[in-house]
Amino acid sequence: MATQRNLSLPFILALILHLVLFGFFGLSAFLKPKTITAVVPEIIHATVVDASKIEAAAEKKRLAIEKVAREKAEAEAEERARIEAAKAAEKAAEQAKIESAIAEAEAIERAKVEAARAEKEATERAKSELAKAKADAVAEQMKAEAAAEQAKAEIAKAKTEAAEQAKAEIAKAKAEAAEQAKAEAAKAKTEAAEQAKAEAAKAKAEAAEQAKAEAAKAKAEAAEQAKAEAAKAKAEAAEQAKAEAAKAKSEVAEKAKAEATKAKAEAAEHAKAEAAKAKTEAAEQAKAEAAKVKAAAAEQAKAEAAKVKAAAAEQAKAEATKAKAEAAEHAKAEATKAKAEAAEKAKAEKEQAKAEAEKAKAEAAAKAKADLQSEMEAEAAAEAKANAQQAESEKAKREIQQQVNNTWIRPAEAVGHLKCKIRVKLTPDGTVMNVEIIESSGNDSFDTNAEVAVRKASPLHVPKDKELFNKEFRSFTFIFDPR
Repeated sequence: MATQRNLSLPFILALILHLVLFGFFGLSAFLKPKTITAVVPEIIHATVVDASKIEAAAEKKRLAIEKVAREKAEAEAEERARIEAAKAAEKAAEQAKIESAIAEAEAIERAKVEAARAEKEATERAKSELAKAKADAVAEQMKAEAAAEQAKAEIAKAKTEAAEQAKAEIAKAKAEAAEQAKAEAAKAKTEAAEQAKAEAAKAKAEAAEQAKAEAAKAKAEAAEQAKAEAAKAKAEAAEQAKAEAAKAKSEVAEKAKAEATKAKAEAAEHAKAEAAKAKTEAAEQAKAEAAKVKAAAAEQAKAEAAKVKAAAAEQAKAEATKAKAEAAEHAKAEATKAKAEAAEKAKAEKEQAKAEAEKAKAEAAAKAKADLQSEMEAEAAAEAKANAQQAESEKAKREIQQQVNNTWIRPAEAVGHLKCKIRVKLTPDGTVMNVEIIESSGNDSFDTNAEVAVRKASPLHVPKDKELFNKEFRSFTFIFDPR
């Protein structure tokens, strides 16, 4: 509703402005003098207010105000959080300071009470422990030197054995690679020869079958063709003989009829007799002529059919012989080609197998050598690192024990040889975070003084190696045995 109200006000103002301008224009038209003849157009300059632009500007201004308010609220919240955090930190620091002061005062009081009683005993014990520590240090040093010599000898021995083993493995791998390459080459050669032989036999059999099939097909086609042509020639000859016989018969009949008519006209009786005689003779002659024509046509058809049959047979025989020869040549060429290709393939495969075997042999030897070298270097590095870490760990443990011993004061109640097992949690700089007695000595005063001694010795001497610290000293357990 507020936005609509803000937007409607500029619109109303613009509308009022337009109405005022139109009113001035109307008044000027009514009040214009009538003596003026030339009408000069009057230009009205008006400003049109775009409501959408005004709305956009108002929205932009509103968003800017909201953004400023939001940023101010966030800044105030951050400032409040910072102040509260500072107050909490200050309060925690004050509390820790008070607790530390209380603990320190209690420790000082307890130390004062115990110091007067145990001063003489501590001095004597310190002297004896110092002498013992010196003797232990000398013994430890001698032991460490002996261990170093032994480790050196063992490293040299392991190095020699690894080199011999690598040499033997390389020779073995070389021999195995050579044997394998030889066996694979022989196998490839045998397989190639068998494959070439099988392909040649198959090609020869296929060519023979193809030639035989083509010859049989050509023979059958020639026979069918000759048979069809003979049948066709026979049918045509029969038709022709039949037609010629019919024609001859027709012509003879016509002639006889004409002669009979003529004879009848010349002499009826004699013509009748002669006509009968002529008819008989004509019939006999026509019959003989027809038989002669038929026999000639049959002979001619028979000769033509025999000639066609012989020519077809000769042609079929020649084509079969030619097809057989071509098939044999083709089969021979294919077999030769297959044999050559098989030989080339076998040779190429043999060369490839040889090259691959040599490559595999070289790669195996190089890999075995590199693996052995890497393994030896890694083992040597790991062993050196482990030895260094062990030495540093032992040194740190001795220093921590010494630090705790230096800050420990034997309580009067602790009589006899007492010891306890302590777990200490440390930060990377050696600061003691927590102390816990995990195996008591059986004497509460001894355990309490041991715990106080550990806290007073903070920060403890810890290794600078982060890996070693995280592994052995972040949570560190040791036997507190102040002898």
